[in-house]
Amino acid sequence: MAHLTKFETKLNKMFLERTHELRSKLGLKKRGKHPTINRRKITKSIVELQDLSSNILAKGLAKKEFNENITGRKKGRKIKGHGWKKQKALFEKWFNETFTNQNNLVYVFWNKKKCVYVGRTGKGGSRPSTHFSNKDFRVITRIDIYPARSKTYLSKLECLAVHYFEPSVNHYKPSSKKWTKKCPLCAVHKHIEKDLRSIFRMKK
Repeated sequence: MAHLTKFETKLNKMFLERTHELRSKLGLKKRGKHPTINRRKITKSIVELQDLSSNILAKGLAKKEFNENITGRKKGRKIKGHGWKKQKALFEKWFNETFTNQNNLVYVFWNKKKCVYVGRTGKGGSRPSTHFSNKDFRVITRIDIYPARSKTYLSKLECLAVHYFEPSVNHYKPSSKKWTKKCPLCAVHKHIEKDLRSIFRMKK
C-alpha cells in the first residue's frame, strides 16, 4: 500500500506541475514560481513511476509469473569455507554434483534476507561461481538455483526474478531475443511510459 500511495502522490504532483500555468491564469492557484517541466524531468519521473509499479506488482504478478515459469523445485546452497577461493571450490563441487544439466538456470545471490544479485546460465553462459572473486559478492551467504521451463523461458524468468527479489547489484534489464518469452512486468513498464508521455507530452 505504501508504494501505491507513493505512485499516486508522484502522479498527482506531475499533473499539478503540468497544469500550474493554466490554473494560475484562471486564479485557481496563487501565482508563484513556475515549476520546471521539461523532457528530462518527465523522463526521470516516468522511471520513478516504473520502479514504483514494479514494487507494487512484485509480490503479486511477479511472484505468480515467476513460480509458473520454473520447473521442479529450487535448490539452495549456503556458502561455506573461508576466503572466496575455498568458497568457490566448495560451491562448484556441489553445483556440479547437483546439476548434470547446467543450462537454463536462474541463480539468486543472498546476503541473509537481502537479495544481492540475479543471473542466469545458458549454453556458453556464465556459472554462479564466476562471481565469487568480485568484491561485491564477498557478503553472499546463500545461492538459490531455479531451473527454467526451457531456454525460451530463461530470460523471462531472470527478468521476473529481478522484479520479484529486487537485487541490489543488478542495474540493467536482462537481455532477451525475439524468440524468447517476454516479461509481463516489462510490458507494464512500456504501457506506463506510453501513457505518461501521451498525457504529459511536451511541445516540440
